[in-house]
Amino acid sequence: MRANGVAVKNTIMDTRGLKRAYLYLRRANGRRVMLLLSAVFLVLLVVVASFVLFVQDLAHTGDIFSGVTINGLAVGGMTRAQAAELVNKNVAAPMQEPMTLTTSKHEYKLDLKSIKMAVHVNKMVEEAYSAGRHENIFARMFRRFLDKPLRVNIPVIVKYDEAKVKAFVSGIADNVNISARSSYVDMSTGAPKVSKSKYGFSVKQEDTEKAIVAALPTGIRRMSVITESVKPRVTEADIGYIIVVRQSEHKLYLYNGSEFVDTFACAVGQSQYPTPTGQFAIEKKEKNPTWYPPKSDWAKNLKPIPPGPGNPLGPYWMGIGNDVGIHSTPDEASLGYSASHGCVRLSEWSAQYIFNRVKVGTPVYIYK
Repeated sequence: MRANGVAVKNTIMDTRGLKRAYLYLRRANGRRVMLLLSAVFLVLLVVVASFVLFVQDLAHTGDIFSGVTINGLAVGGMTRAQAAELVNKNVAAPMQEPMTLTTSKHEYKLDLKSIKMAVHVNKMVEEAYSAGRHENIFARMFRRFLDKPLRVNIPVIVKYDEAKVKAFVSGIADNVNISARSSYVDMSTGAPKVSKSKYGFSVKQEDTEKAIVAALPTGIRRMSVITESVKPRVTEADIGYIIVVRQSEHKLYLYNGSEFVDTFACAVGQSQYPTPTGQFAIEKKEKNPTWYPPKSDWAKNLKPIPPGPGNPLGPYWMGIGNDVGIHSTPDEASLGYSASHGCVRLSEWSAQYIFNRVKVGTPVYIYK
């Protein structure tokens, strides 16, 4: 009886509570009631919508997000297994075709198996799947609700043996490279004969390797070997003028390459101070030089002589090393004789003419 009494009492209290709520709503402002009911409705709507979107996100947990592509292939909405199958068929398989590298005369086949090239399909698929997972769940839910795809493209990912690519390009270089040929002076006939220089040809190996690697993940399977011309170290222009001195004739011969220019009377060394023979080059040019005593007994205790009258070098000096040179002389009466202390003397006009044409590095050949 007591329990039934409590139950009846609780029922009466609940009824009174409902009645009070009803009376409150009747007395309340109608606008406030509508706002309250609208707020309750919106909350319920948001909760239901969020639940639906959450369920939808769970349903697509294993799928790649809409709008994602791999090398341009649409894989959105696919499972990873489906995407891998599609990529293997349409991307990986065609890229196993051999690559052809061409020069103007030859072609070289690169079997991609020889460099262990493979398309990394699983990694590409995982990146495609992860592209839709970097956003939080609410961003994903509303993207799906608003039907806004990601617009993400995963490029082709390949792996290969770098050392084998280098070896392949090096092999091409061994077949293609042509060394440049420098010009040189042939004096076998007694007069200079300048050989023709020739440009070489060389594979730019590092650039060619980079081009191959860049082409691997694309459909490009034919390309040119990257080459460059190689300039000779010495050309005919580098040689320019050539001086030949024949001591027995007391003559200096000037050539422009193989072309004879002119002959000049000269004086050469005395028997006790001979002019050296052999191949030399102009090492120094100096206008209005100071004469310094050489390290020789005949010049002992002599002092330097500045430019001007009395200077034995005159106004033009062309040194060929070891205190020996070709120079102008105020003693033109010595020309045609062996009268110097080892140098080659010229008249002032002759020395000026030659001085204005030769350069440091000009070859000098001196014979007996």
